[in-house]
Amino acid sequence: MEVFQSTRSNKQIFHRNVMLFLQNLGYNAAICKTKWESSGGLTSGNYEFIDVVRSDSGTRYFIDGNFSGEFDIARETKHFRRIWQHLPAVYVGKSEDLKQIVKLLSDATRLSLKRIRLVADGGGDGGG
Repeated sequence: MEVFQSTRSNKQIFHRNVMLFLQNLGYNAAICKTKWESSGGLTSGNYEFIDVVRSDSGTRYFIDGNFSGEFDIARETKHFRRIWQHLPAVYVGKSEDLKQIVKLLSDATRLSLKRIRLVADGGGDGGG
């Protein structure tokens, strides 16, 4: 990934370069994009990652060139910041691991937002 460091600031170019590199090495790699509309309190958004399948084993890997940046929140608590600091800038791994990380961060985000609401209402310190 360090070879593509100069293109990391532009996620689309970074992902395209990494995908082409992996394809040239014989991997089945593709850029996947998903988007969703706002619904039920969820804001609209989009997400892009590289999906890689090893031909010999069928094992699927995901690559995200801005992994930690996907989880930035404006008003985090100390607890959230401690978890966030351990995230890799670039994620390369299996879906099972990704699900666990996303669950942990979702829980920390939810807790962070609850504590911020308590502070806004005068009911807590929000630092936790």
